Amino acid sequence: MKVDFLIVGHGIGGITVTEHLLKAGKSVCVYNEEKENSSSKVAAGLFNPVTGRIMKKTWLADELFPYLHTFYQDLENNLSTNFFFPKTIYRPFLSIEEQNEWIANSEKDTFQPYVSDVKTSPGFNKYIKDDFGGVLLKMAGFVDLKTLIETHKSFLIKNSAYKPERFHYNELSIDDSAVFYKDVEASGIIFCDGPLAENPYFDWLPSAPVKGELIHIQPEDDLPNETIFNRGVFMVKRPQDNYYRVGATYEWKDLSTQTTQRARETLINKLDQLIKFNYKIVDQVAGVRPATKDRRPFIGTHPDKKNVYIFNGLGTKGVSLAPYFAKRFTEHLTTGKNLPQEVNINRYNSLYY
Repeated sequence: MKVDFLIVGHGIGGITVTEHLLKAGKSVCVYNEEKENSSSKVAAGLFNPVTGRIMKKTWLADELFPYLHTFYQDLENNLSTNFFFPKTIYRPFLSIEEQNEWIANSEKDTFQPYVSDVKTSPGFNKYIKDDFGGVLLKMAGFVDLKTLIETHKSFLIKNSAYKPERFHYNELSIDDSAVFYKDVEASGIIFCDGPLAENPYFDWLPSAPVKGELIHIQPEDDLPNETIFNRGVFMVKRPQDNYYRVGATYEWKDLSTQTTQRARETLINKLDQLIKFNYKIVDQVAGVRPATKDRRPFIGTHPDKKNVYIFNGLGTKGVSLAPYFAKRFTEHLTTGKNLPQEVNINRYNSLYY
């Protein structure tokens, strides 16, 4: 089997790279070890243009968010399924001072594309603690990653482009013009394989994988599903589920996929500070995100092996970052257009040599 690119990994990174390469007229073969606790399958898939404790616009929001809406909507149409759910996100204020700050922010050009409304009195007081009102953010929502992964996998299988197998690095052969793995010959190989500890080609990069845990809850009463509540924790519900995903935690030392009582208590404490309704916990899940020390993705070409590439390290904002940077990466591969220096792995070449 001869293709243009061999792709290792089929999370949000592998999917977005695959789609952009196919649009560019390139052929692919995707190898993927299927794990139920992979970070993409466990994650809630939230995308939010204004985040953090002090509510700053996400890095490159003006480029990322218009494009991700177009990309995911087009992919939904192509796959004839529903996995993209634009929603408003409601963040309650904790004080009059915060309310005043957001009244001022809503008038600024930099925030106007993302602010739907600033409520100066309780807007969802039946469900959450918002005595001072809150800000409604638009251009936000979530991607049902499990549905996306399974539907895209079926599409690749129909096109004989998917191998549900663990990739064995020691079986890869590389020469100046091609790479060879089992029965596949490709012009190049792209690693989208999550945490890098086992990857001998890119284990020199300063990765900082981070474990995240979520709890699944069932509220006693029905909640408004057009809005995601987010303060300390988020609450996200897929249409097919009878529970909400609540998350997430951040842990850099324990990188197992085992759930912990400590994370459970942290999430319960933060959730109880946000909501007013009663609920029961029905599940708890954990995954490890492939993050980086400088919080910028790892994208680019191996320093010595010019047909070995990486698209990785998307971290906690993978759903937001992946479409735009997969586009930029594909342009780099197919037309030679420069990658943004903030994400190009050549920023770390000194660690390799």
